[in-house]
Amino acid sequence: MADILDEDACVAHPANTLWQPAGPRPILAAPPPDPRRKHPMSTVDDVLARARSAVGHSTLYWLGQGGQDPERARPSSPLPAGKLWPTLPASQRAELEPLAQKLGIDVHDPHLMLDACDCSGYVCWVLGFARHTTPASFTDPGGWIFTDSIWADAMGPGHRFKRLDKARPGALVVYPRKGSGKQYGHVGIVMEADASGRATQVAHCSADNAKSELFDAIQITSAEVFEHNVHSLYAWCQTVR
Repeated sequence: MADILDEDACVAHPANTLWQPAGPRPILAAPPPDPRRKHPMSTVDDVLARARSAVGHSTLYWLGQGGQDPERARPSSPLPAGKLWPTLPASQRAELEPLAQKLGIDVHDPHLMLDACDCSGYVCWVLGFARHTTPASFTDPGGWIFTDSIWADAMGPGHRFKRLDKARPGALVVYPRKGSGKQYGHVGIVMEADASGRATQVAHCSADNAKSELFDAIQITSAEVFEHNVHSLYAWCQTVR
């Protein structure tokens, strides 16, 4: 797990955009954060139950989606997939269309709406707060909570996310974009840990999950994807008691 804070890892996150190789495109704008809204405390049982409740709904992975409203029954947001489909690069459409066909989804329907989420949106929803809030040490300058801001807070002040030496159920496991070899970082909820403090089961939302036979971006899997990243760390959300 990571030992050194890399300040350059704190980069602006396109939390309200769709990532494409050609650059981000706006999808939605979050409502302004309500400073009067309190972040309710959750129990570990609450966190684990919410994490499990989102599995099995054929959620689509889409960067910047989900986690807008913690009071929704699910973490996902409705995505106008039919309108967005023609804007995707041809290579991405070629990769995704066979998967859509297996799911019986007509991507050429301009009225197609799908439930979509990403890893940060899922985790924020599980923890009981919106991914967009008043700017703080655990957000980017625009107030978005995402993988890099969670990681940086855990490595630094620990105002919302406090670093842990060992995993335990209800904790987060996270790595940042920088050093991952990917376009973005990743975060999940530790569901089970062994006696040595190593996560063995993690609930997370990812594109790779959606490509499995379950065709669901939100799944509970081994921690392998996090163990392969040297910057991964465990953290505890201070709103969980």
